[in-house]
Amino acid sequence: MQLSTFFSDFFLSIVSLYAAFRLNRLTSVSGIAGTYAFAIIGISAGLGSIHFLGISALDPIYRFFVGLSGYVGVVLIGVAYFHLGIRKLVRNQLFLIVGILFIVYIVFGYFVSFPILSTILGGISMLLVIFVCIRKISKEKTSAVYGLAGAALFILAGLVIGTKGFTGPILNVDLFHIGLAIANYCLGTSILKLK
Repeated sequence: MQLSTFFSDFFLSIVSLYAAFRLNRLTSVSGIAGTYAFAIIGISAGLGSIHFLGISALDPIYRFFVGLSGYVGVVLIGVAYFHLGIRKLVRNQLFLIVGILFIVYIVFGYFVSFPILSTILGGISMLLVIFVCIRKISKEKTSAVYGLAGAALFILAGLVIGTKGFTGPILNVDLFHIGLAIANYCLGTSILKLK
């Protein structure tokens, strides 16, 4: 049992599910994509908090959702921003993208070993966020700054902090969870307010 990691993962879960709940009222493709993205991440983190309490009965479901978060959840954040700032999508295209991402996850998560693929997809998604927010910063400053901050924190948490080791007395995985929670709040707020 890792009590500190339980709390940090639980915090990530609550913040992500809150972002999903806020975006659920939007009927746009960006709102739907954001809702799915943050719900998947929130469910994954919720299951992670159960895992870090030392309860292993749900571990297979937890592992499935961790992969789903990386291959589908994070990428859907990029899809939301793609819709907001590059090209408008229709719902059918979104559902096709979700289906393709799910198949990619199953293939590369279970059958073909390519562990860095989810990191590459997540990186591309965060670059999309940055690109769209830079394009929109002159007209929608606050929303764009939230998006830029969220993308920067997401990249910092994933590539700099990571999940292994310690930073002083604090587990890096706890810093990772807290960084992602703040990033998800920022990204969710940005998607909610950007036009």
